[in-house]
Amino acid sequence: MGNLGAAGLGALASLVVVALGAWLQARRERRHWLRDQRFRGAVDYITSTRYLLSQHRRVGEAGMDEDDRREWRSRMQTARSTLSLLGSPRTVTLANDVARALDRLDPDADADDQAAAEAAFQDLVWQLREELGSPQLDG
Repeated sequence: MGNLGAAGLGALASLVVVALGAWLQARRERRHWLRDQRFRGAVDYITSTRYLLSQHRRVGEAGMDEDDRREWRSRMQTARSTLSLLGSPRTVTLANDVARALDRLDPDADADDQAAAEAAFQDLVWQLREELGSPQLDG
């Protein structure tokens, strides 16, 4: 009878260890998935926003191909949605600031509007690096 009790206790301990291991693995995979999604959203937002800012500086909104501009704005909005769902409140605020600054860049935008948009963009990039744990911030 003692052997049966010991075997039952050993089986129960094994089940607890397996369940704990599965739970820890699921948490780790979720963290990795979440970081990957944040990273993709950040890259897409930065890429599309940088393109639009560069185009505004180079040719202005009036000189941009309308279909091209619409496509890049759509990419930017999709990435912004990802950041809004998965990013920190500060990241969401900064992404919204960048979008507003970009909206203010019209054909009559002056150098101050360009500088404000660029500053908002740089603040967001810094925040994203910090949030994603960029090794460039360690130096």
